[in-house]
Amino acid sequence: MHTHRYRIYKRLCSIFLIAALAAALAAEADVPYARSPEEIRDKAKDDMEHASQQIEDIKNNQQEVEADIKKAAADMDALVKKMDQLSQDIVDKQAAVERAAEELIQAQETEAEQYEAMKLRIQYMYENSIGNSLLTAIFESDGIGEMLNRAEYVKDLYESDRELMENYQIAVQMVEDWGRQLAMEMDNLLAMQEDYERQQDKLETLIAALNKKKAEYATQLANAQKAVEKYRQTIIDQERIIREREAAAARAAAAQYEGGGTGASGLGSAAYLKDPSYNPAFATNVSNTELVNYALQFVGNPYRWGGNSLTNGCDCSGFVHLIYQHFGISTPRYSQSFKTVGQPVAYENIKPGDVVVYPGHVAIYIGNGLIVEAQSTRAGITRNRSVNCHTITAIRRLL
Repeated sequence: MHTHRYRIYKRLCSIFLIAALAAALAAEADVPYARSPEEIRDKAKDDMEHASQQIEDIKNNQQEVEADIKKAAADMDALVKKMDQLSQDIVDKQAAVERAAEELIQAQETEAEQYEAMKLRIQYMYENSIGNSLLTAIFESDGIGEMLNRAEYVKDLYESDRELMENYQIAVQMVEDWGRQLAMEMDNLLAMQEDYERQQDKLETLIAALNKKKAEYATQLANAQKAVEKYRQTIIDQERIIREREAAAARAAAAQYEGGGTGASGLGSAAYLKDPSYNPAFATNVSNTELVNYALQFVGNPYRWGGNSLTNGCDCSGFVHLIYQHFGISTPRYSQSFKTVGQPVAYENIKPGDVVVYPGHVAIYIGNGLIVEAQSTRAGITRNRSVNCHTITAIRRLL
């Protein structure tokens, strides 16, 4: 009687614990319906993978914008050097313009002075009767030869003045041309300076925009990294909840199967269990015989709720999980989750290595109508129970 009450008490405790965990999950999910820890965990994994890809994309964008900033900075440095050289060229050109202006003034003054002197000489020759005017030279000469000589002298004087005057005019014209050329070159330099300044404005605007984008990427990267950590913590929390739930289910199963009783047998409601067409081929290179032999070597080892050691103790789902994990096959860690993994198998087509799921329990079929299982705290890991010890709710082929 006391033993029966104790079993009922353990079952009730397990039910209350599972209900509490389910309520906690529903609150944590923050949705109008309760999602399972597996759904929350798997979504967090997907979100973390997406966020991780975002991090890679952001880092690539950061590298690109860093390269753009580096190029823009190099362009700015080159432009600044050109502007510095141009500024010096403008200073030098301005000095040349000023020199040309001074030389032009001097040449114009010299031209004016020479012109005034020439006018005075002409006036003197034509107005001074005792001077060297052409008329005096003709009538006062002692002969034709002297007359010609005096006339030639006056002519030479005219020619000399005219040549000298023309040379001064040419000099003035050259200085004026030089000044105009310098002014044109100065205009070109100033136009180039304006173009450089426009280029500088554009580069400054570009660099500012690139630095802004760089800051935005840094913020995006920090947010993505925080999201990854949040998703990672969610995965850890949900896996902890899954383990706790499995441990609770294992305790409930242990209470139900304590003592190795046979319980109710038969097949569950899954239609495929009675449909002989469900006989899938093995899809892996793992030998079912090898898997069964590996599982059998742990018979006699202890059962431990939530345990994860084939030698030091594990529960029913942990046992199946660890056996398949040894062969590189991923499985759930909750007994009832095995209902949806692998391929469905009809009862009459069951083969060694297939997973058999019961209400709150899971085992591995080893042939000859027997299963190997982490049975209970009292029995430990066993191989002597019938596959029909309880109602079979699922048979799945994972090999």
